[in-house]
Amino acid sequence: MKRFCFEQLLLAILGVLMVTGTSAHAFVCLQINGHCARWAQGGATLHSFLGNPGTPLINGTLSWDQNAVNAANDWNAEGAAFHFDVVVGGSFITPCGAQGAGHACPNTGPVGDNPVFFADNFCGVGFGDIIELTNNCADSSNGSMLNAPVFVNSTVSWNAYDGAIRVVNNQVINDIRRVLVHEFGHVLGLDHPDTNGQMVFAIMNSRESSIDRLQPDDISGLFSLYPNSAPSGGGATNTGCAVAEHGASMGAWILLVPALLLPLRLRRRANSQARQPH
Repeated sequence: MKRFCFEQLLLAILGVLMVTGTSAHAFVCLQINGHCARWAQGGATLHSFLGNPGTPLINGTLSWDQNAVNAANDWNAEGAAFHFDVVVGGSFITPCGAQGAGHACPNTGPVGDNPVFFADNFCGVGFGDIIELTNNCADSSNGSMLNAPVFVNSTVSWNAYDGAIRVVNNQVINDIRRVLVHEFGHVLGLDHPDTNGQMVFAIMNSRESSIDRLQPDDISGLFSLYPNSAPSGGGATNTGCAVAEHGASMGAWILLVPALLLPLRLRRRANSQARQPH
């Protein structure tokens, strides 16, 4: 069985907001040899090791782990044929290591293990401008997902809140809840629509923005991978991993640059590679 490992090197920080325009559904799946990567069993268990910040967060939660649970439940609430379970704590197995015994792909750990944890590097490599990273591993013969650890950059500032991105003393305060919603989208098999030539409002876009909840495009992507019933809101369910509605009119898009210009921290993606099991 061939296996495929690809890194989702996360969300960029952006002080730019997208406004107005009629967006098309343009979700993109993570593709492996022409297959959309997906969990064949229709679910995944996340193990959250994020812990407790010591003081209440802005949104009233008392732990980082609760925000992981809330982010997973955002996806669960849509009613697709996929479900996240979140286990808080337990035995932590480092995902770092070469492919082989205990590592489905390089730096992913054992099959079925999906830890969510703070780290100051990605298996010995600095994060640079990246604030989170999901390292997916899947079977290259059919796209069946094997595991997907989520690394959270511990060297940047975090809190949990709704609404516009907050800046304190010229420093971005990242909202862990919306970032985890995005990352869990990668875990279940979605990619970035904006880095694949699409212009849509979506939490799966590659830049952290004031979008803090799932958007219709995100939900359509979920149902394209795990069809069950119509997405909430009555939108049409698309199947397969082709980008939907390429020719739809996008309307006007305006970039609003705030008075305080923030450095753009662009998301990067590592090269994908197919691996033979040892």
